[in-house]
Amino acid sequence: MYEEMLQYVKNCLVTNNGDEGTKVSPFPFRKRSDHIRRVFMWAQRLVEDIPSINRKAVLVAAIFHDVGYSVSSDNSKHAKNSAAICKKYLAENGYDTDFINLVVYLVENHSNKRLMREEGTPLELILLMEADLLDETGALSIIWDCMAMGMQEVQTYEKAYNHILKYSCTQLNENPMITTKAKEFWRKKQELLCEFVEHLSFDLGL
Repeated sequence: MYEEMLQYVKNCLVTNNGDEGTKVSPFPFRKRSDHIRRVFMWAQRLVEDIPSINRKAVLVAAIFHDVGYSVSSDNSKHAKNSAAICKKYLAENGYDTDFINLVVYLVENHSNKRLMREEGTPLELILLMEADLLDETGALSIIWDCMAMGMQEVQTYEKAYNHILKYSCTQLNENPMITTKAKEFWRKKQELLCEFVEHLSFDLGL
């Protein structure tokens, strides 16, 4: 079921958005469908030991959360567009109204990260937003910084080091996670990044 949904979302992005990345990002190595699959992976990890939630709704929402970019590259509209595509897909495939309403709510609100710290926010939405934030941080963010530097005309190790300090390190300054497991994932990313930067600085004699 999930693989069918992932393939459907990828087809939407490829069909309507060319290479599913360059219209919304200056980095051609970043693909929306790859991001979606990784957010789905993070969601699987986060919901694993939480019995009191609708796990299926979180996982389905993770799959559909960014499909709206196939309609428009406008970041401010992608959540609403994603929710509309998701609602249509679930309705056409026989899902019940309560489930559809929950998943659509999660998709439509996943970008509103301030809700993570507001009282009354459903745990399902918090988990979805945590999964979204956990992607492209830590080790993957370092790779992103290095690949971005590789696209520039002039490249040096020191420029890559400074780029990592400016982007990857700044991104992990604080821990925005709410659930215990997500906090621990984020903490490990922070530790890895600090150790990497320390070794790189030492190797460069900075």
